[in-house]
Amino acid sequence: MKIVHVIESSATGTLSMVRLIANGLADCGLDVHVIYSRRPETPENFNALFDERVKLHHVQMGGKPPWLAALRLRAMLREISPNVVHLHSSYAGFLGRIGSLLGSPGVRFLYSPHCISFMRQDISTWKRLAFIALERIGTLKSCLYVACSESERIAVKKHLGMSAVLLENAVSGRDYFAANLGRAKRDYTEVVCVGGIRRQKNPRLFAQIAARMDAERFRFKWIGDGDDEAKGPLIQAGVAITGWLSTEQTLKEVSEADVYLSTSDWEGMPVSVIEAMLMGKPSVVSRCAGNVDAVSHLRTGVVYETVDEAVDWVTRLASDTAFSSAVGTSAREEALDRFGLDRFFKQLMQTYRLQT
Repeated sequence: MKIVHVIESSATGTLSMVRLIANGLADCGLDVHVIYSRRPETPENFNALFDERVKLHHVQMGGKPPWLAALRLRAMLREISPNVVHLHSSYAGFLGRIGSLLGSPGVRFLYSPHCISFMRQDISTWKRLAFIALERIGTLKSCLYVACSESERIAVKKHLGMSAVLLENAVSGRDYFAANLGRAKRDYTEVVCVGGIRRQKNPRLFAQIAARMDAERFRFKWIGDGDDEAKGPLIQAGVAITGWLSTEQTLKEVSEADVYLSTSDWEGMPVSVIEAMLMGKPSVVSRCAGNVDAVSHLRTGVVYETVDEAVDWVTRLASDTAFSSAVGTSAREEALDRFGLDRFFKQLMQTYRLQT
């Protein structure tokens, strides 16, 4: 059985999931290929992230005319001749389907948007309608939608009239337990976030929350990077910015923190929040798609709507040890079960029709 993954968004959560899937399928003895495109934020050690049994093929999709990228992708798929093609993220999903029209007979296509384009909250109504139109054009190619959260599944059904299989993201507990060194000894509470400093993650809100907290009692850190304009409010609020770190370094930073804070305006199913849950870190997350799918309010984390609420919850978690410990323990237990690899790969194999 030959399986190809196509990824244009080769960074952050999407890359984490493709890496996990490809390496896991290679462990099962399957013939696994990854067609990828590079972005400025793509890790320099991209190739080293994958098992040596995974075959990597570079086809630049971003920065090229869409029609040319689609043709190159089509040619690569014909050369590999897979049984299953799994497309990841909206752009690769569109190129892969359009490039494969009237071709690839007998190949099963799946498409994981990882937060489908029209779920974005930073676009106009007209742009959202344009994204919906492009997705509908993409449905000309028979392809199974694979939603990473219930919010995304509902959005696909509502706007496209398409059914989607729900396959929630997963994380590997082995790596996180190895990195979980525990809270560092200090006399302040450290609050962290992981991801690209971009509009989706709403760094301005993160800065607003940090600015409201007592700098002697709380320290805020953003693990990731972005352009200077996006970083400006964080720097002004005294937030430490680490820049892009390796997976191992990122895990270590989160493991030594006290609270995970998400200020996102939209998500698919946030891998970074799940990682924090697996480490037993209480998470304070904004009420948005993806976050509300991952976190159960007052059980595995807390969900807020306003800056005042976020400040209050972070303050309570820092001062109420029993509450913080209970939330962290529940988060870890749920992450082990709900977001574990056994569940994920059983569902994935069923979706690929490799077993019943």
